Amino acid sequence: MGVFLRWGILGILSVAALLYAYNASKRMAQVHERKAATSVSAAPAAEDEDEDQEQADSAPASETGPVEAISPHCEVELLVARRAIDMRRQAAPLDRLLRMQEIAWQEPASRRERLEMVATRWYGHQQPISAEALRAAVLSDCRQAP
Repeated sequence: MGVFLRWGILGILSVAALLYAYNASKRMAQVHERKAATSVSAAPAAEDEDEDQEQADSAPASETGPVEAISPHCEVELLVARRAIDMRRQAAPLDRLLRMQEIAWQEPASRRERLEMVATRWYGHQQPISAEALRAAVLSDCRQAP
């Protein structure tokens, strides 16, 4: 009877330890995701505001026209490119970028492959690039893509 009791207690403790580890890792992942989301959303917004202010101050009124409309799929590509550059700055692995919702959950395989290509290209981009240059390059590529 003592052997069964020992193995039973050991089994219960093992299951409890596994549940604790699982919940702790889930909480850590949520905290990491929140930090990444705030840093990704706050940094480009601040950069965009600074650049918009500089452009508005330096450009004459005739040159500052309305920004052209972007199609939804090009908007997603621009978001992926910005996140790729930010994740490279943070030294995050490429596979974490490729697992983000905007890429991994795209239903047509061709669309998912296109977004993976955009993410890989901008993750490997070495030189610093301004937000406006990035936007122009991504939109140009997006319009040329089939």
